[in-house]
Amino acid sequence: MNHKKSKMAAMAEKALKEAVKMALADHMRKGVPAVFMRDGKMCYLMPDGKVVHKVKDWKPSVKK
Repeated sequence: MNHKKSKMAAMAEKALKEAVKMALADHMRKGVPAVFMRDGKMCYLMPDGKVVHKVKDWKPSVKK
């Protein structure tokens, strides 16, 4: 029974990682920041790859 749990957990972790990867790619493609928490603080992964704690004077790029 324990082996099935660990196999299921591995499958869930793999699916979660793939979903995060796809979401980040979508944000980059659209040119918008992705928001996440790090050490209890809001962080923004900007389209240029920089991680910032505040978004100032940011304007979305127009992508079609």
